[in-house]
Amino acid sequence: MPLLLVARVVAGIGAALYTPNASAAAAALAGPAHRGRALSVILGGLTIGTVFGVPVGTAIGQHLSWEASLVFVAAVGALALLGVLAVLPGLPIPPAIPLTQRFAVLANRRVVAMVLFMLLASGAGIMVYTYTATVLGEIAHIHGTALAGALLAWGVGGIFGSFGSGWLADRLGAERTLTFAIALLIVTLAALTISTSVVPVVVVMVFNGAAGWALATPNNHRLTTLVPTLPSVVISFNSSGIYLGQALGAALGGILVDHDLTARLLCLTGVGIALVAAVVHALIPRPAAES
Repeated sequence: MPLLLVARVVAGIGAALYTPNASAAAAALAGPAHRGRALSVILGGLTIGTVFGVPVGTAIGQHLSWEASLVFVAAVGALALLGVLAVLPGLPIPPAIPLTQRFAVLANRRVVAMVLFMLLASGAGIMVYTYTATVLGEIAHIHGTALAGALLAWGVGGIFGSFGSGWLADRLGAERTLTFAIALLIVTLAALTISTSVVPVVVVMVFNGAAGWALATPNNHRLTTLVPTLPSVVISFNSSGIYLGQALGAALGGILVDHDLTARLLCLTGVGIALVAAVVHALIPRPAAES
């Protein structure tokens, strides 16, 4: 068990190192005109891996063993590594960035506000999603196969949100795309409180997943536009905001559920946090081109 925990931590570090650098490489290869779509490909791959990888790994674990699930993950990772080595063109290696220069980026209040927005929005969405079984079971009496279908609907929506947000960011701008995404997140979290049967729940879950996964790409887009000389640094801050928001959101949701808060109030708490995120977003000064 200790070895497994250490391996899990090391794997998490690897994922945390890979995502910002992959996003920075994609942005550099695509150029400013197609930056949104390039960033969305990275996030879209993460979404697809989450939506399909989790059930596939679970099925392997149930029919073979949990060790077989880990072997499957390692094999997929090795295949991805071979693909990167075979396809990715050589990119110039930037000089090492001192820690002082990295953290100096946080002196820019717009960067801090953008990361805070991402933290709040991620926390709001994941707080409710983590307890989907509780929410849908209490409000709509959905369990078993229907619950799995609702979760799948959320994942499918997430795929569209991941890829579509990049396309929208390139055409409408990152700011407008984020405004639409956070508004949709607020509406869908509120709609869960009144969705009492399978069909409306599935529809709401599709749009909720799309909204949740549509936030990271345009936020990365505007961060790399704001600090074009340090794209991997600002993307890593955005990723940190996402992960911290998810951890805090899930923890807060657990506390509220343990204290017997109703599912509707849990959703409304998510709405409140998302509204705070929307206010932060509205207060961030806009670039002149999008004013």
